[in-house]
Amino acid sequence: MHIAVTGAAGRIGRYIVRDLLAAGHSVQGIDAVAGSGLQVDLTDAGQVYGALAGADAVVHMGAWANAGMVPDVRTYGDNTAGTYNVFQACADLGVRRVVSASSNQVYGFFSAPPLYAPIDEAHPMRPVNSYALSKLAGEQAAEYFSRTRGMEILSFRIMGARVPSELPGDIAQIKSDEGGATKLLWTRSDARDIALACRLAVEVERVESGAYNITGPRVVLEAETRELLARYCPSTEVREELVGAAAPLSCQKARRAFGYQPRYAWSEHTYHLEDNE
Repeated sequence: MHIAVTGAAGRIGRYIVRDLLAAGHSVQGIDAVAGSGLQVDLTDAGQVYGALAGADAVVHMGAWANAGMVPDVRTYGDNTAGTYNVFQACADLGVRRVVSASSNQVYGFFSAPPLYAPIDEAHPMRPVNSYALSKLAGEQAAEYFSRTRGMEILSFRIMGARVPSELPGDIAQIKSDEGGATKLLWTRSDARDIALACRLAVEVERVESGAYNITGPRVVLEAETRELLARYCPSTEVREELVGAAAPLSCQKARRAFGYQPRYAWSEHTYHLEDNE
């Protein structure tokens, strides 16, 4: 397959490109940064059409990666315009499969604990900043194009994405301040697992459009997840299916739909660094 990847120069995008190439796909990297393939401003619809022509599928990661990187009006405006332009261009060019980066921030854990765990995709949306709001708008645009244009668009609600070299420091910080780590529920996602999820989602023959949680397999602390939730999120309803150190964010839907099974179970005693680190 010929797959276009927006945000190809980003921290996660680089791993997605590498994984797709290793699997034998051809890849068109697209980014606002020069030297990483096609330099494209996703808010310019004409540039997006030109960049996506000839693609069989698209992995859309290009966006401001969090609130506060630029003024809120740009975070929301650029992210929503870029995502809409990608979907519209795909619809008009005949690209029927798109994987689009959303975020666990749509659930609002930055300001309030989850209502229940494991957290599935039916959990209420509670965006608390311009970035989360832009991701929710992107999911709504995905539903629109899926319904009106027959596309298969998967919105990945990714939690705690990190490249391997960042994870030891993150784990040390979480260990030193367990109570302050509730925003991401003591969970991190290895960029290599996110790349795997993207590849599986474009390769599967048929798949249902919609939101899919994507995260690592477990909390990074050597603790029972139930105990952490009871201690720091006492209002959260903990359901029977949450066992051991399993991540509170459930990826069962992604597992059933396209076989996602994260490979890198990081913890304070288990690291999975790359060979050159």
